Amino acid sequence: MKEIESGIQNQAYPFEDLEAILTRFQFTVGGSWEYDHAYFDRKLARNEEEYAFLRIPVTTEIGTIGEKDAHVRIGTPFVLVHQFEAGNDQQGMSGNIQASFNQFQSPVNPDADGEEAYLDDATRVIHDLENMLLQ
Repeated sequence: MKEIESGIQNQAYPFEDLEAILTRFQFTVGGSWEYDHAYFDRKLARNEEEYAFLRIPVTTEIGTIGEKDAHVRIGTPFVLVHQFEAGNDQQGMSGNIQASFNQFQSPVNPDADGEEAYLDDATRVIHDLENMLLQ
């Protein structure tokens, strides 16, 4: 994980307004949102061995995520890289019942250090967001 210092961090916005703007920049709310926090993710790259995201965390200030009047505060954006095994999962040699619960490959390195390769693209996106959000 590589943090990106930005003028947008610690800024507060209505959740719906922020979501509308970030959607224009190809961000989506990640699936791991809770009522008091969420992550906006933008895919930077994906290949056979890793995928990378620019992630913008938000926490609620007023209301809860999912409510129409929720307000959120932006945390520090960061780049997240996840490396995974190419080909068959060597730990996946199990029976059908266990396989129905464990469908996904284990990451090679869940805390991969490949963020530097994506930092320029991520910084450029954050700079464009600053121009939009800090007008």
